[in-house]
Amino acid sequence: MSFRPANSLLSPRQSLELDWYLANTGLGCNPLTGRTAREAEFARLDALPDAALRAMGLTREGLAAYVHRDLFGPYRQQ
Repeated sequence: MSFRPANSLLSPRQSLELDWYLANTGLGCNPLTGRTAREAEFARLDALPDAALRAMGLTREGLAAYVHRDLFGPYRQQ
């Protein structure tokens, strides 16, 4: 079962994707600073079609890394 804050913009799948990214990349950290803005950016980008993401140089699988690029280094397309 997946839990998420009631006021989150993310679906359970999106929340899980961000949590896994942070657990793997951030050594288990879950930064509170900017969380709402990152979730909003992730949800906005995830709602775009794949063609729009490609045009922006992004992949759906790389969205978590992209929204956390300021914390864990530059985004590298996956």
